[in-house]
Amino acid sequence: MPLPRIGAQLLVFAQKYNFDKDTDLILDCVQKAGYVAVEGGAADPVAYRRKLEARGLLYGGSHTGLKALLDVKPLVQYLQAAGGQDLCNSALMDWNARTLADYKTGIEVLNRAGRQLRDQGIHLHYHNHDFEFQKVDGVKTGMDLLLDGLDFSVVDFCIDVAWVTVAGLDAAQFLKRHKDRIGYLHFKDHDGQSWIELGQGRVDLPGIMKVLPELTRVRWVMIEQDSTKIEPCASATLSRAFLRDSYGY
Repeated sequence: MPLPRIGAQLLVFAQKYNFDKDTDLILDCVQKAGYVAVEGGAADPVAYRRKLEARGLLYGGSHTGLKALLDVKPLVQYLQAAGGQDLCNSALMDWNARTLADYKTGIEVLNRAGRQLRDQGIHLHYHNHDFEFQKVDGVKTGMDLLLDGLDFSVVDFCIDVAWVTVAGLDAAQFLKRHKDRIGYLHFKDHDGQSWIELGQGRVDLPGIMKVLPELTRVRWVMIEQDSTKIEPCASATLSRAFLRDSYGY
């Protein structure tokens, strides 16, 4: 089975560029670097789709917070207009509220939204950070609660391999253990102090690449970098080149 297609999560461009004013510059960089899709982007999905298609690019997916999933209609409308079928969600209702009750409420919202989105042909993915691997009320971790409570027929995981690593886990082993619950991936690297371009940090990318063929449910691999010390286009280009030059991917 072929490996998932590779797209660019556009967050790294936000520290210098405006997605609406600098759309052409950003997409030209993404296309030239060898990506086939993007996650996120401009406000007008119809005009944005035209710009993507002119460059042979696809709209891989959107990213949102949990509160936005209380009303999925605007999210569906944007995705359908942009041509995407995937939606990632980060965190619970409040970034700073992570009690057992917060997870219970969040899981209920995720399952309900997942059913509504799947009826529209859209796949919902919960994107992890490091806090999900911390104990909740001294008992299970947040990840344990998500694994126990999510309805994986309508919502699965977008696993950020760098955040798993920052949390102190072996990302490759985590992916292998939960391969049937993962539908989307964020490839990212970290050097112990800050985000860094792929291949320059501590994330076990060789191990992850060995496991990747087993993750047959993964729809997209998105290269993401929250921030960079270099020009954003150069950052996105270096990370894409690393996978291509090191693994022929």
